[in-house]
Amino acid sequence: MLRTPPQKVNGFTLLELMVAVVVLLVIMVAVGRIFSTTSDISASGQAISETLQQGVAVEQQLRSDIANVSHDGFFAIRSVAVANNLHGEFLLIDDSLPPEEIIRCDQLVFFTDGVASAMSLPNTLLSGSGGTDFAGQGLASMVYYGHGVRFPHLEGQGQGANDLFESDDPILLMANPTNMITPWYEGSVDVETRQYPNSNAQRFDVTASGFSANGTQGSPSEWVLCRQAVVLADDDQSAPDADSKKSFMSRGISAHTIFPWDPRIGGNNAYPHVMHGRVDMAASQLDDIRLSVLQEVEQSSLNARLWRNSGSDIDQQELIASLFYWPRVEPHPPTAVRYDQAMMMSALAEGCVSFKIEWTYDDGVGEATDANYNWFRGYTYDQILPQPWFGDASPAEPEIGDFYTINFDTLTSFTNDAIDGNISHLPSATIDPAFIEPYFSVGDGSTVAPVPTVRSVSNRVEEYWAIFGYNGSEPFFENGLDLLNDGNADDAYLVDDGDLAGHPAWRYTPWPSALRITMRLLDRDDRLGSGWTYQFVVDLPERKR
Repeated sequence: MLRTPPQKVNGFTLLELMVAVVVLLVIMVAVGRIFSTTSDISASGQAISETLQQGVAVEQQLRSDIANVSHDGFFAIRSVAVANNLHGEFLLIDDSLPPEEIIRCDQLVFFTDGVASAMSLPNTLLSGSGGTDFAGQGLASMVYYGHGVRFPHLEGQGQGANDLFESDDPILLMANPTNMITPWYEGSVDVETRQYPNSNAQRFDVTASGFSANGTQGSPSEWVLCRQAVVLADDDQSAPDADSKKSFMSRGISAHTIFPWDPRIGGNNAYPHVMHGRVDMAASQLDDIRLSVLQEVEQSSLNARLWRNSGSDIDQQELIASLFYWPRVEPHPPTAVRYDQAMMMSALAEGCVSFKIEWTYDDGVGEATDANYNWFRGYTYDQILPQPWFGDASPAEPEIGDFYTINFDTLTSFTNDAIDGNISHLPSATIDPAFIEPYFSVGDGSTVAPVPTVRSVSNRVEEYWAIFGYNGSEPFFENGLDLLNDGNADDAYLVDDGDLAGHPAWRYTPWPSALRITMRLLDRDDRLGSGWTYQFVVDLPERKR
């Protein structure tokens, strides 16, 4: 009987299987790293795209506003530089930056011409009926650019014990700068409850106060850059403090004024409603604002409000500077009620860590010829050197003193360096930088709404102001000979054929030729570490004579 030889079975040995597994693992790790790298690159690209879109949106909006800037108002810049280690070496404002890094919270206020509409309000809030009312329009607006402050812990309308027509608001007007609510603020905030959509006689009334809430601001990734546009509109001839000023066309809610304290109304009345973020219309025309600031310098029957005054009276610059409180903004409103939703309308970019504004004069600004054909030099720049920009900040060198002292590049320092021959640029003979770059002390301005200066809070916080008034084109008195700024500048390089000192109210303050904006934006998922820097330059339209 024949036997069938055993069949040989083909297979892998244990060693071969182990080698195969190792090779497979290597391949899987390599593929995983490829997918991880691809995912990281994709996420980083998405983050860059997100921040770039925000930067482009800010640039387009600012260019559009500047293109419509009104020369019937004023133009003001406040630069605020904060050291990253303001709270200490181990409590940095932004952990992604070095301790000595400077964070900018600059602000800009100006006016625009053109038809503008305020928000419309559901009739259910006003009369209990359905539909939507049109709130009206104005021919000009006040525009604010800068950071806002957030209070997500405060109750909105229709929440808690408050009825539908009341809401909690932070008290933002602070006489003590150490308690001022800033984007980097830590601590509690005093709160008051105000009425909003109700009868004119009761609107804005405080119904409860004396309590506080958590006012600590979030991390820089939560900071919000604002564009707050307040429509200027007034539809009656009543006094500035009349109840009728609380509404426009009997429907749209309106603040009495854009100023937190207005000399047209006087007394100890505070008007913080625009700062609360719920109101985007004020019962002020450009002529009303002009009257508040200038006090009708053209009318001899009224005393002119001085441009800068060492006395106790509130001067023009102090009144303008009172607008620079950080307003409330809530990208995520507490309720769906319209007056809570209104607080998100000014939000322009979230995660804006730093917002820096610099300005410059073009070559020739300030050049003038008087009635006797005497020529006065304007700014003359050495073409070999870069054109100067004003408003940048840097820590002082250690050997100068306190390392955290912050210095700004100013028109004043530029002028002094040019006069002393330290630079080959030449200053204008008609412009006095002291009238453009004021220094504010604690308590300046109205006792109700003082200038919100923060420079005395810490030696790690510094601010710089550049305020440009109503006169940006006329350097002379009506006689065409006397310089409006003469008598207060360094007369070593001035030539004045007249015999009068400078005009204390009608200063010659030409507006900037251009602004340079630098923003540092963080993406929402913090993929970019220290963020993305976006910079652009905006030219201002030349002032029409």
